[in-house]
Amino acid sequence: METIQLVRFKRLVAQLAAETKSEFPDLYFDYAGIIPEEKDSRYDSSPINTCVFARTGGDGVHFSILELTDKIQPVIMTVPMVFGRSVKDSNVIVGENLNEFLSVGYYNGWFFLEDLCYHKQEAIEFYSKENMDFEFQSDGDIQFLKKLRNTFNYSHIPITEKRLNELEMLYFNELKFNQEFIKKYIK
Repeated sequence: METIQLVRFKRLVAQLAAETKSEFPDLYFDYAGIIPEEKDSRYDSSPINTCVFARTGGDGVHFSILELTDKIQPVIMTVPMVFGRSVKDSNVIVGENLNEFLSVGYYNGWFFLEDLCYHKQEAIEFYSKENMDFEFQSDGDIQFLKKLRNTFNYSHIPITEKRLNELEMLYFNELKFNQEFIKKYIK
């Protein structure tokens, strides 16, 4: 499978969102938790050597990408409202590239990924199967997800604790953070 590049991803997400809004104007639509980010808005806890590309729409949670090679471009979720002892508490690598990131949200989108920082096991369980809640199944986000699946041709990859640990071991040390923030707030 071809690795999805960020520029193409952002362009197609915008296009598919416009189509979804047009086709389903009466349905609730919130990009399934990947609202495109045009400006590089970040928080002090965000890695400074990444490019912010989307936000969930809740509590400042956003996704950024670290471009290491053409195929290895880890996707980092930053949850700035987690005030922990380490930048690892508020930053989780949720995919080795955009392909894996999309696959994690295959059924349920990405809004609730932030629960990996609050209720890790519940989040892993939630992302293991399709959310069959009537409200979710009847809103615009599910229509958007179907368009994304067809366009990028990816399949579901359940997120696991083992995979999260692998991604952290492989790539977390590549991330750079605001040292002033770390000195001042991280204990």
